[in-house]
Amino acid sequence: MLRAFLAGCLAVIFLSAGASLVQSAAGPMVDARLVSDRISVSPGETFHLALHQDITPHWHTYWRNPGDSGEATNLFLDLPEGWSEGEMVWPAPRTYPLGPLTNYGYEGSVTLPVPVTVPADAPAGTVTITGEGTWLVCEDICIPEDAAFELTLEVGASQSDAEGAALIDAAYDAAPDGDRGLSAALDHAGDTLVLTVSGEALAGGADSIRNLYAFPYEGGVVAHNAPQPYRLEAGAARMDLTPGFLTRNAVDADYVALLSYEVNAGGEWVRQVAQVTATANERVNDLAAPATAAADGAPRPGGTPLPGLSFWQAALFALLGGLILNLMPCVFPILSMKALTIVQKRGADRAEARQLGLIFGAGVIITFLALGGLVLALRGLGGMEVWGFQLQEPWVVAGLASLMFLIGLNFLGVFEIGTSLQGVGGNVQGNDRAGAFLTGVLAVFVAAPCLAPVMASALAFALAQPPLASLTIFAFLGVGLALPFVIVSFEPRLLAFLPRPGVWMERFKQLLAFPMFATAIWLVWVLSVQTGAQGVLWVLAAFLAIGFALWAWRSTGVLSRIAGLAGVLLAAGALWTTAGLEPAAVSAGSGEYEDWSPARVEELREQGRPVFVDFTAAWCVTCQVNKLGALSDDQVRAAFADNDVALLRADFTNRDPVIAQTLADYGAPGVPFYLMYPADGAEPDILPPLLTETIMIRAVEAAAGD
Repeated sequence: MLRAFLAGCLAVIFLSAGASLVQSAAGPMVDARLVSDRISVSPGETFHLALHQDITPHWHTYWRNPGDSGEATNLFLDLPEGWSEGEMVWPAPRTYPLGPLTNYGYEGSVTLPVPVTVPADAPAGTVTITGEGTWLVCEDICIPEDAAFELTLEVGASQSDAEGAALIDAAYDAAPDGDRGLSAALDHAGDTLVLTVSGEALAGGADSIRNLYAFPYEGGVVAHNAPQPYRLEAGAARMDLTPGFLTRNAVDADYVALLSYEVNAGGEWVRQVAQVTATANERVNDLAAPATAAADGAPRPGGTPLPGLSFWQAALFALLGGLILNLMPCVFPILSMKALTIVQKRGADRAEARQLGLIFGAGVIITFLALGGLVLALRGLGGMEVWGFQLQEPWVVAGLASLMFLIGLNFLGVFEIGTSLQGVGGNVQGNDRAGAFLTGVLAVFVAAPCLAPVMASALAFALAQPPLASLTIFAFLGVGLALPFVIVSFEPRLLAFLPRPGVWMERFKQLLAFPMFATAIWLVWVLSVQTGAQGVLWVLAAFLAIGFALWAWRSTGVLSRIAGLAGVLLAAGALWTTAGLEPAAVSAGSGEYEDWSPARVEELREQGRPVFVDFTAAWCVTCQVNKLGALSDDQVRAAFADNDVALLRADFTNRDPVIAQTLADYGAPGVPFYLMYPADGAEPDILPPLLTETIMIRAVEAAAGD
């Protein structure tokens, strides 16, 4: 029974999110080993060790600058005393667009060499070198992996290792071979970051060179997801880049980049790479006209970075964002209700199954359109509403918490809709249809505050468009959220992943009660932030009244019906009282954080301090993930302290017109939203909605002027 139950759980996850989570359980996605280009080494010799990775198809690891997300691969060597190692050699990466993000990395296989020097007085004999590698490997999900290595070498007469040498030589061939005689410079032309390059390597001009692309060694120099249009003339190139947070206001340092381009060698296009150092605030050629995209429209090396959002790109991101919402922790308990219906309908009539799938999808899409229309209407009337605003209403939070509690009791078998509650909902078929539609409505209400990273850019685009275009984007969000279940309803063969009906189905249903209770607990906590202890008291009173009403309704007789009705009225009264409570005074300041206000930001900036502002809300799950993750990291907190960064927190759990106006001023569709004000008084940098330790430390260093 346990195996059947677990199979059912995995099947539901597969149907709602794809096979990637199941695949990750199969084992490591990277087969890694430590290789050497020598079997034996001589004293005073420099040879190479390398981390070689064979990567599962469709997965990738990361370059030295991972791009908008990810983490660079690391190799830690424990060398014998007196031995020394140099810097890792990085072959040229490719780009990996993911929604509004673009990352840099490798797929298939990659070898990362490290030069090692043997001391001149190294004694002859056998030495053992140990090491550890760490990396992040990603497809639709990311998995941190590591491995320990051990390698034995002889110290004596130098002797090559043919296999290791071939891998390492290939890695050097794919790595930049110096600057190839190229000179580079970086400066501003209005809001554009202009990279100019000159040298003999570009002598062929546009006739023999294509696909020019710059990979900065450091994150924050350019916007990784922006296009890199260029102009080529004989021996010279101009690239128009989008500044990153390090260069948004000024180019105040020289930056190193890997310059990739293709050269026509006898009719065959060959990729070449060079390492260039771009001198700050200079130009090395006189190509003053703005750059344009390559005329041939050929794809850039390894993939095309994401251009500025068009309507259809925003629609695609909305679709992807809706699909990602199926995995969000605030949404999955609700979708499990629909999953349970799929399990129970395994042998149902195909036409009925399709109908229920379409009704569920209609509930999702109509609710997204209604919420989107309400946001647009409020903004049109001068309001500053943002996405997720419905959970700023205590009565909505209390009502959803009570509903989650009620559904949990239903899953545990305390009552059955359509049997114990006689006369409610009509016949069984009608209940199925209404239940499918209402499940879609409920999924959207709980999903909306979970602003997935891909979803945020689509929403920001939608809220800046005319009403028809905006509502179309909202509709695509709904299609993405509903699509997995609609597909299953039209393709019953997917249900082959489920075990045959049996006792496990009832156990599965009972287990799903606990995510509902967990969601109810989370919503009660949100209510405690919004209204204080009084709100918690009244919603718990509503829970008590709901339990009493269900108990009374299990018995027959007039008195039982009257008692049950009294319980329903008491629950409604408790929720009504919650709706009338005054919002609690929310203090976002705690520990190292102060309460945010525009005046406080100005005071701190006048003191010449960097300022970090966290716009957050209790009902925002991504906000809580960032708080417990990157913002609580010891290295990030140390960077804050070492650079005297003032920390402010703006809590948007309750309505706040000042916060709403600030979000609107920056074009943010909602929270999470992060601003880093530099110490020099320049405009703030907007950080991504999903934070990592690397992003935070680089942003702090840039704001402090390091």
